[in-house]
Amino acid sequence: MSNVKEKKKLSVAELACYGIGNCIGSGIFVSMGTAIGFTGRSITLALVAACIVVLFAYAYKTLMSGMFVLPGGNYSQSALLQPPLLVGVTAISGIFAGLAFAMYGLSVVEYASIIFPQIAPYGKFVAIGIITLFFVTTFMGGKFMGKFNLIMVGVLILSLFVYIIAGLPKVDYSTVNPFSENYFSDGPFGFIMAVAMMSFACQGATRPIEMTPDAKDPKRSLPKAILIASFVVMIVYVLIAIVTAGVLPIEEVADKNLGVVAEKIFPYPVYVVFTLGGACFAIATSLYGAIAGIQHPMLATIDDGWLPAVLGKKTKKGYPWVMMLVLYLFAVIPVFVDMGLDDLISLMMIPTMILNLINNCLMFRLLKKYPEAWKKSFFHMPKAAFVVTIILAIIADLLISVSLFTTLESGDQYLIIGMVAFLFIFSFYRIKAGKIDLKALSQAKEQAERAVEESMAAN
Repeated sequence: MSNVKEKKKLSVAELACYGIGNCIGSGIFVSMGTAIGFTGRSITLALVAACIVVLFAYAYKTLMSGMFVLPGGNYSQSALLQPPLLVGVTAISGIFAGLAFAMYGLSVVEYASIIFPQIAPYGKFVAIGIITLFFVTTFMGGKFMGKFNLIMVGVLILSLFVYIIAGLPKVDYSTVNPFSENYFSDGPFGFIMAVAMMSFACQGATRPIEMTPDAKDPKRSLPKAILIASFVVMIVYVLIAIVTAGVLPIEEVADKNLGVVAEKIFPYPVYVVFTLGGACFAIATSLYGAIAGIQHPMLATIDDGWLPAVLGKKTKKGYPWVMMLVLYLFAVIPVFVDMGLDDLISLMMIPTMILNLINNCLMFRLLKKYPEAWKKSFFHMPKAAFVVTIILAIIADLLISVSLFTTLESGDQYLIIGMVAFLFIFSFYRIKAGKIDLKALSQAKEQAERAVEESMAAN
């Protein structure tokens, strides 16, 4: 019987595909043109660097996956690694997910207006309409959208494949070298900015950790899957970048979307399918997945006391309407105040990188507490090498957050400082006000520690 169950466990290849699927999508459509504007044709190198930097930025997740078998995935990792205050900060940060919804809505309009330019003057209202539509589908249960989402993912993958195959023969390969014109167009700082901007598109390779309970030999399969997913994503993105930056003069694609190049390399009918079916579907799948996937984590945050209980009010059919209304407002307000896509990316990425930096620092304490687990880890290395790894992880987090912060206008800089301060202050307040069941937090930590002991005993 155990053999039957073992066969049902996810292999390295299946876990890697999960990471790849969560990585390749809207990010490449949203941020590629902006990054080219920063660094020109060296976007290919920027994407290689971004994939590596993001892998280090989330080093704590990958290192922990090689040390322990934690059935709760990300939640168990947080319980084991973080003090209560940081658990709260991580949980409460979910309320800013609406910023991603705004970005996706605006991006769909940007691509759709290429084919239907008459909607451009009404872009804000169309974006809000799209966001509203996807929120409504979650209220209705989302069964139809779930099936439609599978179709959109299939079209997305096919579109990117066709984009690469059709575009590579039309690339001027004399431009794909460090000595060509418009390589490192804005110098070292521009290159660093492109790396920071594209890091948004390279996230997701660590998502196999969410599948820990279903993974076969997770302490080995999860680290392998993360590394494989990161490598495959890097190759795909580099190929897309070669086409995007190598077909047209760089000034025609800088700060533009992929539709500009698609129009050049495709016959018009294929170009329309790519723009609407590929780009719009890529962004739409991310929007739908983000809206549908936020409900359970946010409800858990409310149930644990980190957010006011009123946010958890539900309809008779169990729909958390107050919480979803708040998230909806977070999505539409940035549309009204004319936030650019690069600003929205910065507002989402900076708090995440700050939390990553703290978590990476906490790895020193974790290794001191579980030296035997580290000795048996998939990533076991000499102490000096581990120190260097964590230092590089901290540098990666700082590089992304500081670079993105410097591009913001002063008003947005104050906003991001306020957002981060709010997360820590409000988390501290909820603990001091007795709103948090610290015993439950302690039990969650104890459960994670028991899982650690069991996984170590199994070896």
